[in-house]
Amino acid sequence: MKFFVSGKVGSDNIAKSLMKALKDAGHEITFDWTSIEHLSPYDKNGAQSREAAISECCGVKNADVLVIIAHEKGVGMYVELGMALGVGIPVRVVTKDESRTMFFHHPLVKKVNSIEDVIKEFS
Repeated sequence: MKFFVSGKVGSDNIAKSLMKALKDAGHEITFDWTSIEHLSPYDKNGAQSREAAISECCGVKNADVLVIIAHEKGVGMYVELGMALGVGIPVRVVTKDESRTMFFHHPLVKKVNSIEDVIKEFS
């Protein structure tokens, strides 16, 4: 299967661990956003931000499953959630927060407690 793993910049290690485990289980990562440099402030890095945004959009659209490692200060991950739901891609959200957004209750979304739950489901 093909996965896009989404998370908050600055929480890269958790995303990297999950991506490695999925690859070790024989899956493909459609785009590894942790491999690019942090571009904030985005206005001062417009061209690079534009390219990264396009790459991430393609990564989500080419995935069979989107995995979100939720974070209370996350922003882009919720844009990616909307893209996935808009094209019918199933989503796994690693969270214990029930009320972050109503979209966590969408029929395509399954909440899990840990990245280990994702690894277990898809290994």
